[in-house]
Amino acid sequence: MSTLSAEDRRRLRRYEHAVDRMTPIQRAIFLGHVVHDLTYRELAERHDISLIEVECHMWRSLGVLGDEPKQRNRLWWQFWRR
Repeated sequence: MSTLSAEDRRRLRRYEHAVDRMTPIQRAIFLGHVVHDLTYRELAERHDISLIEVECHMWRSLGVLGDEPKQRNRLWWQFWRR
């Protein structure tokens, strides 16, 4: 049995969806740093890119995560609103 509340499960699904929307390299950099605790230098060596590129991919992945909670399941009629 899950100890997460219904709201926590919805929030977790939204963040999982955000990770799915990342590009493959953004996802690899983000998960490598957050989940596998790799440094930016280790990620740069692993993916054969510069440290600056690692930082850019990390910032973009955080941007995707930051946008996700704002995206709610809207009712059909709300799609015509601006």
